[in-house]
Amino acid sequence: MAAPEAHAAYGPSPYAATVQTAPVAAALPRVLAELSRAVLASTVHRIRRGEGALLAVNLSLIVHQSASLSRIVAQTVVSVLAIGAMYAFNDLYDAPCDWNNPKKDRALIKLYVEHRRAGILAAFVLQVVTLFIAFMALGSVAGGAVLAVMIVNLLYSIVFKGVPVADVAWVWLWGTLYASIVGGPLRLLVLVGLMTAVCHLFQALDDRVPDAASGVRTTAVRSPVLARNVLIVLSVLVSITLRGPIGATAALTAFTPLALFFAVANPGIAWLLTKAYFGLVWLYLLGLPGAAG
Repeated sequence: MAAPEAHAAYGPSPYAATVQTAPVAAALPRVLAELSRAVLASTVHRIRRGEGALLAVNLSLIVHQSASLSRIVAQTVVSVLAIGAMYAFNDLYDAPCDWNNPKKDRALIKLYVEHRRAGILAAFVLQVVTLFIAFMALGSVAGGAVLAVMIVNLLYSIVFKGVPVADVAWVWLWGTLYASIVGGPLRLLVLVGLMTAVCHLFQALDDRVPDAASGVRTTAVRSPVLARNVLIVLSVLVSITLRGPIGATAALTAFTPLALFFAVANPGIAWLLTKAYFGLVWLYLLGLPGAAG
């Protein structure tokens, strides 16, 4: 997968004014093959950038729940397909604006823009397949969680990504619902959502310049002060959530991301350090008897 190309100034995508794209009927097998690779590339590219923690959370919950082999396989397949479908849709929808972001894969953006209609169809088919497997292999609860998280993902991309504060709250819901696919105690699922929201806020701060250039008004674009205040609220909520399993004193470590906000000038580095902190907390919680249900 090609690395993002560096550029000196942000500007509109050369594809932004393109009304539509290459005809789907022409060379359909080639287009579908390219889109299949693009869906995989969306997930791989994010993992290479340090994302993909939600998939790791689900896989760790699957291991700790000690279910039957068939259920473990089904939960793993559904978790992988679901996150792949959602990442692909996000990248597909954001493709015209992502040209302003030097961290994005230009070849992937170009492919999604040129085959936008076919990409939407491919993403829809992948979502339907994922839902079918979830309902058939895992039951109505897990299937309902998959349906809900896909709806939340859709609404985030087309509505809430550009609404300050709501963007972070929506990602909190997204993380909670994704973990609900494999199940677990409510407190643990809510914590997953909170950790996802905190990490997302640091990512939004890191993407503040390209998002502003594209006209995407995230919490971070709206105001760094607002981002700080949202982070304070999230830290308080993480601390309250952790108080039960690890105690009031240890739960004060939930303010580590807030300390990093002030101490680390680069939001990307603060994001990685925050993920490291959350990783340690998560491993500790899974080590507690009955923590994963």
